[in-house]
Amino acid sequence: MDLATTPGMAPPDGHIPQFDAPYNMLQVGTVIAFGVTYFVATVFLFLRYFQSLKLVQKVEIDLVIVSLSYGVALFYFVTLVNLMGYGWGKHLWDVSLADLMEFNKILLPNTLAYLICPSITKMGMLAVLYRINPSIIYRSIVVAIAVAIIAYTAALCSITGGPCSPLKEGTLNCLQGVALSHAVLNIASDFAVLAVPIPTIYSLKLTLKQKISLGCLLGVGSGVIICSIARLPYVVILPNEPDATYYQAILGVWSIVEVNLGVICACAMRLKPLIKTYLPQLGIFSSRSRSTNNNKNKSQHSYQLHSIQKGSAHAHPAAGSSDNHQVYRSYKIDDAEGTDNGSTDKILT
Repeated sequence: MDLATTPGMAPPDGHIPQFDAPYNMLQVGTVIAFGVTYFVATVFLFLRYFQSLKLVQKVEIDLVIVSLSYGVALFYFVTLVNLMGYGWGKHLWDVSLADLMEFNKILLPNTLAYLICPSITKMGMLAVLYRINPSIIYRSIVVAIAVAIIAYTAALCSITGGPCSPLKEGTLNCLQGVALSHAVLNIASDFAVLAVPIPTIYSLKLTLKQKISLGCLLGVGSGVIICSIARLPYVVILPNEPDATYYQAILGVWSIVEVNLGVICACAMRLKPLIKTYLPQLGIFSSRSRSTNNNKNKSQHSYQLHSIQKGSAHAHPAAGSSDNHQVYRSYKIDDAEGTDNGSTDKILT
């Protein structure tokens, strides 16, 4: 049997296998989806670096982490393009057995890249969220989420690179189990990262524009969750779907959009200084209403302590004498209830 001319599965009646066919619509759509979302992610990452170098004048840890995720996302796409040459995105009857063997050999880097990339992005988001509330309980929850994400990512990567490695024979079902486990854990951690700052943000006295800006930010985060959920049905049906190379590509499209949206969201979380500096007319991050309220709770008073007259206590200095002095002390009262630690305001709103 010639592996180069034998299709991976029997073609439909009347169809002739086309092993050397050009990119189909699914493959072209994958490239377009990556190009558009990665371009937007690149713009947001550039703005973050411009802000860090020009305005903040320091590169913060979350930016470093997100940059790493940005690089892994690009590597993930490169491996996808490489897989396209061996049948990824094609119907299995248009893929030769020889190409399928090569497909399995280069599948491992692609799988590991996707397992790692969303987790890195979430680490960058959690690095920001950790700072918005000094509460020990809040920060313990953030750290617990981060540890859980690292733990399941390391476990799944170890399983994928070890007993479930696509380089070994008979590991397809194992790999599909890893994909399903990761999909469920990924959705759960997305919800956790999105939900953890909500009580803190809700407790702030924000203006309408600030609420809208945070709502948009959470909306982007919800988009990441939607992509994760949209992948889930394909992950579930994949074990029973003989046309594996085609349905894996559909999963890949959602994965591409998901990882790039994650980078966009992580960058957008920290663009407050840039917007306040170059787009102040938007008033999104204005704290005018809060400042006004604080000013109402502040008052300044002065009162006379006593008079001092030189000479004898019985002396009667002439009117207008410069020896008659009066001492005043000024004091200011700040209402503690009107104060704000400014932590969340400085970071997010």
